[in-house]
Amino acid sequence: MSKPRGSTSRLNQVFKLASPGERGASRRAVLAHALPCFNARGIEAATIEDLRQRSGQSVGTIYHHFGNKEGVAAALFFAGFDDQSRAIATRTEAVADAQAVVVELVTAYVDWVTALPELAAFLFMARETVAQGPHGDALRERLEARYAPIDARLAESVRAGLLAELPAELIPALVLGGAESYCRGWLAGRREAKPAAYAGLLAEAAWRGISA
Repeated sequence: MSKPRGSTSRLNQVFKLASPGERGASRRAVLAHALPCFNARGIEAATIEDLRQRSGQSVGTIYHHFGNKEGVAAALFFAGFDDQSRAIATRTEAVADAQAVVVELVTAYVDWVTALPELAAFLFMARETVAQGPHGDALRERLEARYAPIDARLAESVRAGLLAELPAELIPALVLGGAESYCRGWLAGRREAKPAAYAGLLAEAAWRGISA
């Protein structure tokens, strides 16, 4: 079973949001070509020369925009992470009750992975590298910004007796754990159906895992 591929136009939209305008064109070129390079070779094995050859940008331009290879990887990671966060916020901010929040969170997550599988695969691969590197604080800040509003709304439901009294730090893992597991299998070519096809079932399982 081959690994899934997403829409090039959707990817380009992500890169335009991360590096807008004409001045961002060279950054977008590097990011767009770094994605298949990193996914094929890994961050550690890929070289600046690989990125130069694929993107058509000079070594000087790459260093100017990103500082080093790790800077390219971090910029690519945050371009994807921020787009994923926007998708989640759009869905979860539009609903009120806890069950709807869980459903929309899981649905937004699997829809995003389904639409952007190459970028999703990179996020899974690169997350630990980014977390342990010089951009780790930036990642932690983004995680807090993404999940704090959701955590606060779920905490209200815990106090109201609608959710099980679970440690707050455990809830995200229970809500997204099943979705993440299926998405990883699909991205690796081990699952046939797209994650979005199982959004309802995954959301239902997530809700059962935390409801009182």
